[in-house]
Amino acid sequence: MKKIYKREFERNDKRHLVLYGYKEHTEAAHKEIDITPEPSPHMRWNPSRQEWVTYSGTRKGRTAFPPKEYCPFCPGAELNFPTEIPFKNFEIAIFPNRWASFNTNNIKTSIENLDVKSSDGQCEVVVYSSNHLDTIAQMPLDRLELLFNAWTDRYLKLLQRKDIKYVMPFENRGEECGVTLHHPHGQIYAFPFIPPVIQKEIEVFNKENFILKLMNDLEKKYFVYQDDYVIATVPPFARYAYEVWIIPKRQIPGPWEFTDQEYKSFAKALQKVVKGYDSFLGKKCPYIMGLHAAPTLNDKKFHFHMEFYPPLRNNDNPKVLAGSETMAGVYIMDVFPEETVLELRRHME
Repeated sequence: MKKIYKREFERNDKRHLVLYGYKEHTEAAHKEIDITPEPSPHMRWNPSRQEWVTYSGTRKGRTAFPPKEYCPFCPGAELNFPTEIPFKNFEIAIFPNRWASFNTNNIKTSIENLDVKSSDGQCEVVVYSSNHLDTIAQMPLDRLELLFNAWTDRYLKLLQRKDIKYVMPFENRGEECGVTLHHPHGQIYAFPFIPPVIQKEIEVFNKENFILKLMNDLEKKYFVYQDDYVIATVPPFARYAYEVWIIPKRQIPGPWEFTDQEYKSFAKALQKVVKGYDSFLGKKCPYIMGLHAAPTLNDKKFHFHMEFYPPLRNNDNPKVLAGSETMAGVYIMDVFPEETVLELRRHME
């Protein structure tokens, strides 16, 4: 694997910007973005669903749909105003979100008769490229290897903190999934608790490795792509018509245990899936993508994987989570995985 350089830079608002690249970054910073008040989110316990709900009012003021010449993720030195990244060149940049749902500088909130806590943790933005029009489908594979290495570095850093119980990198792509900035980017949420979906996975993995069992029992008819190290598959129990999981063939808790070859295989599989989605729709496909890793670095039972949820019912028709899904948590499907895998495989192989 090529040598990776990492540069940490403290901005004028005291937030740390981390740059990752294959070339050492020594450029002097240009004009920096104005300092904004740091949010103070809090959590309220929902006794009905037995889960935390996070409130962060400052998110109403976040930047939405600016023209390219006012994109806050573009290199600041190339524009006539300061951006989040005060440099002319960079490869991958990660920094705390100004509109955080979780952070460490919270004001204690109390509400009578409610279980309320500060939303400790961290929310970070991961900018994949300095190119405003770049996409995972078009990036060089070594850039995607760099992205996996950057994710790994943040896992290792954030999981050291006592106030953080779970770390999840994810990407919302497309306005259908709530995106307000089109520059290629994802996010990392470091939660002060283990999220409910992950808690269920942990409980299952503690009983058996259902992913290994799934891979062994499944017929290859569900696979859309595979090599010696990784499988991309439409799960036979998919809740979205074009749902895809990317799974390593060996059980590992997270990308921090990848071999060099697994970094390469996951980068290739990630691009195959995204490029395949775009080819299938004939345009940029909207999706929600998340990395499901263990809550601790030395976990021996969790099986790392990635999940993709395009919000589509069939072809380009949107899937709306309606009464059964939203009120009862029961997904109703009218498209079968055995059908969609045939469509996707033609574009992802």
